[in-house]
Amino acid sequence: MIHAIELASRIGGKLTGDPNRIVRGAAAIDEAGPDDITWVGTPDLLPKLEASRAGVAIVPTGCPVPANTSAIHVDDPDLAFCAALDLLAPARHDVPLGVHPSAVVETTAVVEGAAIGPHVYVGSEATIGPGTSLHHGVHVGPRAEVGRDCVIWPHVVIRERARIGDRVTIHPNSTIGADGFRYLLRDGRHRKVPQIGTVVIEDDVEIGANTTIDRARTGETRIGRGTKIDNQVQIGHNVRIGEDCIIIASCAIGGSTTLGNHVVLSGQVGLVDHVRLGDGVQVSAKSTVFKDVPNGIAVGGTPARKLHEYQRAQASLRKLPELLKRLRAIEAGLARIEEKYGHSPNGLH
Repeated sequence: MIHAIELASRIGGKLTGDPNRIVRGAAAIDEAGPDDITWVGTPDLLPKLEASRAGVAIVPTGCPVPANTSAIHVDDPDLAFCAALDLLAPARHDVPLGVHPSAVVETTAVVEGAAIGPHVYVGSEATIGPGTSLHHGVHVGPRAEVGRDCVIWPHVVIRERARIGDRVTIHPNSTIGADGFRYLLRDGRHRKVPQIGTVVIEDDVEIGANTTIDRARTGETRIGRGTKIDNQVQIGHNVRIGEDCIIIASCAIGGSTTLGNHVVLSGQVGLVDHVRLGDGVQVSAKSTVFKDVPNGIAVGGTPARKLHEYQRAQASLRKLPELLKRLRAIEAGLARIEEKYGHSPNGLH
């Protein structure tokens, strides 16, 4: 619970309306009640605010609001609403500082200043940085490194020698550093190619639940600073992902593929082995990329091609049923002419 005037101050906005209005929760503009705060990201959504029951609204600076509406005026409503959500969020269950009695921490591991939860395993010569929390059932392999102020949620596996930077969040059941998938077919049998490299996760990365990032065959698989990876993503061995990329759910990235900075992969995108995506590339949902994409290009489809070409082709496909219907009518007309005159018009047969 927080008063509107205090909330405005803490998110850097200017309040108009009742300073003593109580805010207990947050909701979308169509669902908000009198004790909720909502937000209007753009002025064109203001008409919805007149019908909303929200007690307080975050609106763009200078935007007129309906009479008797308490509003917090900010330059960036979306960002300000994020700050409000942080303030109103329920208390999170954090791991207490120290080592839980049920945890196993090998004697050569370093965990000073970290919070090690129940049934966690920390292998020999592993390092856990100060301020980092390992929740229930986390496994950190020998000689792995986890930096400062990380949050590793339950049942995450960080395999041996993987290196995790500072302020990294890894959500439940993800695996960092499993073997890359590579076999040689010899004499009718699949022989495993040893995977002796590692994984490096740079600072400020967030990795969703049930995501897998394979270790390199040799060298490293690397995830660049600030990249955000959604749930159920597969990243193959020796992949290199640049800084501040967005990778949405159920993407699969083949081995030795390289992504530049600020790349966006929409849901269920597939990238084959050894392709290179330049800086700022965007790939639309359910596309498959088979060849390199230069900087700043948006692509879509299977195989992926420039997005405007793909969209034009898709628009043409929608016309096919009508075109087919017209073609069949033309064929039927030609057949009637041939039946009557013994030949088609203009001497066509």
